[in-house]
Amino acid sequence: MFKRKAKRFFLDYAAGTPMSERSRNAYLHALPHFANPQALHTEGLAAARIRDEARSTICTLLGIKASEFIFTSGGTEANSLALAGTLLRLEEEGVRLVDCHVVVSAIEHPSVTDVFTPFIARGLTITTVAPNEHGEIRPEAVAAALQENTVLVSVALVNSEIGTVQPLHAISKVLKEHTPVIAGTTREKVLLHADACQGLYQSLIPQGLGVDLMTLDSGKMFGPRGAGALYVRRGVALAPVLRGGSQEQGLRPGTENIHLYAGFAEAFVEATELRVSEGERLTVIREALWEELAQHVPGVIRNGTARHQAPHILNISVPGISAEYVAMYLDQRGVALSTRSACLERTDQKGSHVVAALAHADSSSNGNAWRATSTLRFSFGRDTQLHDVQTIVQKVKEAVETYQSFA
Repeated sequence: MFKRKAKRFFLDYAAGTPMSERSRNAYLHALPHFANPQALHTEGLAAARIRDEARSTICTLLGIKASEFIFTSGGTEANSLALAGTLLRLEEEGVRLVDCHVVVSAIEHPSVTDVFTPFIARGLTITTVAPNEHGEIRPEAVAAALQENTVLVSVALVNSEIGTVQPLHAISKVLKEHTPVIAGTTREKVLLHADACQGLYQSLIPQGLGVDLMTLDSGKMFGPRGAGALYVRRGVALAPVLRGGSQEQGLRPGTENIHLYAGFAEAFVEATELRVSEGERLTVIREALWEELAQHVPGVIRNGTARHQAPHILNISVPGISAEYVAMYLDQRGVALSTRSACLERTDQKGSHVVAALAHADSSSNGNAWRATSTLRFSFGRDTQLHDVQTIVQKVKEAVETYQSFA
């Protein structure tokens, strides 16, 4: 008698999503077109047509021009191109980094914060803006951080660990009221960059958000991994981070992977169609999960707020546990989740810098630094079902009690 394989509950969609059937079919349809899209022969032109159709599809949904869109290999590369490209362009124009200032939120993903490291060594000044106790980067806090020579502000649309949706439009209005002066020269405006890789269930129209630079990642929206994009508002000039080709307006050299782009475009279409309905469905699941956890896991704290939170992320802290132990215990019993951003999961043992910032801002609770090292992130997707919530919570409760029984 064969034993039925136990059902697994995948709750780490913020780290990566599977390709949807529609995206996979678009990818496979493009796969026979192997020619270099830069070539002028018939096969090359056919490949270029697939690339251009994918670009046109996404740009139409974003309400932007094709000249404002750059394909990349994913969100990390797009963030590097946006941030490093801005600073390198300033240097090309003769501006010294020592004369420049950048504002970045204290809860950004390392694919944003780490970009600045070599520039800081060369004289760039950075101010980090702390969130409030709900994980929000308030416009007034950004305004207070601005200096006369501020050239760039970077705030993610949706925080990848706690799901807080940031008020980018309000922040952009603050920046419009500030005229930067760099080394005695007045510049047009302070640029606003947004990492929108977790913005699957948000409106991503750049004009509505008020952003100048915006990052997208196919692998976070049920498209193929290895494709992403950067929106660059018309009039914003970047310098290439990579060199060696004229592709993507000279900003992203290398032979284009048209198959990934085709899958990315179809995934974007599908995500746009499902944005509202899936957002509403996942919000119900998220709140049901939180209510059950609050009832059955003593002392649990919710990191972030439901008021301005993406529907697919719930982050909690549980007192008296090892988050890594609980996560591994759950994995062995069919529940896959993370303790924080997957990019830091295996390397950084200091806990969540995002939750640490929240705990620091929470004046109503003293001595809660433990929250940063006791976090569990649940993130949901199209296969997550409401009727599984009680089973998941029972497994979490069992994992917590098991650890606490011998700790």
